Amino acid sequence: HEPTMASYPINMTTASVKMDQSFTKMRSSLSKYAKTNDRRMVLRSMREVKFLACIPLEPVQPDEASLHSLEAELSQDSILLNSIAFHSSKEFPTVLHELCLKLCEMDGVTVNPRYLYEQLVIRMARSTAAADSHFKLNAIMGSPDIIIMPVAMKKTPTPIELNLFVHKGNVHAQLSTAINCGLFRKVDVKPLESAKNNGRPWISLSTVVDERVNFSNGESVRHLRVKVPEHLY
Repeated sequence: HEPTMASYPINMTTASVKMDQSFTKMRSSLSKYAKTNDRRMVLRSMREVKFLACIPLEPVQPDEASLHSLEAELSQDSILLNSIAFHSSKEFPTVLHELCLKLCEMDGVTVNPRYLYEQLVIRMARSTAAADSHFKLNAIMGSPDIIIMPVAMKKTPTPIELNLFVHKGNVHAQLSTAINCGLFRKVDVKPLESAKNNGRPWISLSTVVDERVNFSNGESVRHLRVKVPEHLY
């Protein structure tokens, strides 16, 4: 039979409890194996946690960084905008702004183009996704023995992907941002390395922040995907 509206909170609460229990068990295992420097068992413990494939994230909050600095950041990054590639293009902010103007002029669209543009710039900046990703992962995996920190991006990073379109008068965005980070044993981290994000991680991780937004009604769904390495090297 079809679930009733009243059953949804119960189901959601049950799933949340199972997720928390799974993360608590994993965090304990990671701390245990960090003490013995057993990376193989860490990977095994992480692979057993299916929730790592879809971790709920809070909605994007207003960024303390200036819009200009975020625009500059995007101008130096690799981006796929509606399947069109931009690589370290100073023209990207202008192109995005013009697309926002065009979409907001369509029939039935009531979204302010300036608001749309600013929200997209904040969401697209890799620093925004990285900050939220590291905060969430430290809450899940961090312990007196382990900390999650950024690692240097590749020379040709995975492009930030944005699909922006209008459907039935609603402006929709689908955003995907890859972030590199690593598990570090605190005993191995030197103060200068922590400040400069230097040093080789104990275990490297690839994460992706996925978001779907309806700018017309304000609804959004945001998740973090953690890709556990198949091998140590």
